This record gives sequence, C-alpha cells and structure tokens, in this order.
Amino acid sequence: MSLEKEQLKKEIIKYGQLLIEKGLVIGTGGNISVRVNKELMMITPSGMAYDKLIPEDIVIVDMKGNIVEGDRKPSIEVNMHRSILRARKDINAVVHTHSVYASAIAITRQDLPPVTDAMAIVFGGAVKTAEYARTGTEDLAVQIVEALGDTAAALLANHGAVGVGKSLDEALGICELLEASAKIYIYSNVIGKPVVLSKQLIQKEREDMAVRYGQK
Repeated sequence: MSLEKEQLKKEIIKYGQLLIEKGLVIGTGGNISVRVNKELMMITPSGMAYDKLIPEDIVIVDMKGNIVEGDRKPSIEVNMHRSILRARKDINAVVHTHSVYASAIAITRQDLPPVTDAMAIVFGGAVKTAEYARTGTEDLAVQIVEALGDTAAALLANHGAVGVGKSLDEALGICELLEASAKIYIYSNVIGKPVVLSKQLIQKEREDMAVRYGQK
C-alpha cells in the first residue's frame, strides 16, 4: 500500500472517531468516503465500530461500486457515496450522519430553511430533504444527488444527513453546521415563528463574505 493511501485510510478512521465524539452518529451508524482519483474512492466498512478500525478495514472501490482493494464489505451506502462523487467533481469527501436535530427535520420531510447568517453564507439557501428511499438502494443514491445539487448538504427523509467538501475536514464542518442549524431552527419554532432570510439578503451576505471575511 502506498504511503498516500495509508494516510487517507488513517484520516478516514480519525474522522469516523470524530463523528462519535461530536455526537453525529451512535454505534456503527453513518459512513465516510474519500476520492482517491478519478476512478477510485475509499469508504468505511459495513457495520464496524469506528474505534476498532485499522487501515486494512477501509475498502477501496471503483466508481461502479466494485471492490478493488480490501477484504471487508463496504458500507451499505456505497451507492450513495459513489453517486455523489461521480456527480460532484468539485468535492473529494462525503460524510453521512444520523445526527439528532438534522434527523428530526428529515423525518418531517421538510427542507431546512436559511434562518441564520451562517446558513446563508455556507449553504446559500435551504437545505433540501431528499425524497424517501430505502437504505442502500440505487433509488436513495438518485434522490440524494438530486437534493444535494451543487450545494454542501442535504437531508435524507426519515434517515439522516449528508455533508460534502473538498476535504474530510470541510465535510465534517458542514455536518456540524447543519446539525447546529437544525437545532436552532427547531428551538426557534418553540418560542416563535422563525424569519427566513430572503434570496436577496442571502446573495448580499455571500458577496460581502467573499470580499471581507478571512485573512486575505
């Protein structure tokens, strides 16, 4: 195994453990994938605890879902991961979570509207909920790709959430923001009626941040 592949596998294990630590999944729930190159990706194995994984447990598959390297069975959601990576050439990592508040929105089959500046800037609008499809099916893969579009996150009806990014760090950050946003939205509904940011305000926020935010 090349040093690059070994490092990628270690990164996947590290971020799998972070999913548990941050409360974004419980047990063996959720899954993670990373693009290796145009033809290959790495993905977590099916039904194995993140804190027990070693690099050899991470599975390399091609973009048709065929196992190229590894003795483990890949995650049941391999079709979803490969479909996202095939559709989105701009991203390299996919993180699927079962976080509580995002899942609570997903089981209502509503979209999560943009109610905070952070959502406006990062998501650029509502986070859509994909039409319901059974776990691990091609139909689920189709539905999530459609709901995700060119954005950073989507919800899976009665299931959980997906965040994507150029790196695992970025994809995990998206999942954290999504969970925090869902929590804020749910709480705000308890004390009043949330005010959704308009498309015009969202566009202005994103333009301002592109110019003014960070060390440029």
